[in-house]
Amino acid sequence: MRFIKPENLDKNSIILDVRNNTQYIKEHLALPHIPIEAKDIKPKEFMQKYNPNGEKTINILCTYGGLSSEVAQKFEEEGFDNIAVIIGGIVEAENEGIEIIKSSSQQLPN
Repeated sequence: MRFIKPENLDKNSIILDVRNNTQYIKEHLALPHIPIEAKDIKPKEFMQKYNPNGEKTINILCTYGGLSSEVAQKFEEEGFDNIAVIIGGIVEAENEGIEIIKSSSQQLPN
């Protein structure tokens, strides 16, 4: 399993936010990303839809990194090796100065 520091995220990779909706609504990355709860991740379907050529790395984000590691393991078990866990999750991303969008709303944005 590979790991990436939040400061090394770039627009040429895919960021997958696997936190639950409540956590996501509260705060999420300002960088382009795909929010799908960990329980709903189906690695093969995800890759077919978002990375059909397999040329991009999927960087997985959660709050601190633990849940991301579990999801990364699911991808690896299905044969995908272009997966990385974002070290320290959204907490570390904010500590490193990555822009975070915060909201007190309780509904998903449209």
